[in-house]
Amino acid sequence: MRVVFDTCVWVSAIRSRRGASFALLSEISLKRFQFGISVPLFLEYRSKLQETVLKGATPINQNQVEAILSAFAFYGVEVPIYYRLRPNLKDENDNMVFECAANFGASSIITHNVQDFLSSELGSYEIDIVTPGQFISNIRRYK
Repeated sequence: MRVVFDTCVWVSAIRSRRGASFALLSEISLKRFQFGISVPLFLEYRSKLQETVLKGATPINQNQVEAILSAFAFYGVEVPIYYRLRPNLKDENDNMVFECAANFGASSIITHNVQDFLSSELGSYEIDIVTPGQFISNIRRYK
């Protein structure tokens, strides 16, 4: 199973240990799925996670964020961007997530903002847009 995570999933994971986002963070090292990560997406993750720490919106500190980012770099599959795709989603960062998913050949994008990825331009790519809760239920079903 090849997936790409929207940044909001990881921000949610560091804000609370409850919920599906944190459960997914805990699943990374178990390798039940492959997740793609491009350099621009990794930089987005870093920026938003650090911003969350600086705002005091998480119980973890900067060193713990760096450990999480190291885990992303270690367990994630680097996705080179051969085809620049901009399906004109509302948020440019969502375009970047989609671009990574398309270049990775992902079956799913995991996001809390499913509606942000609903566009007729994305239909031909056959990438499911699912919430962290839906995805964690799927991977736990196939243990």
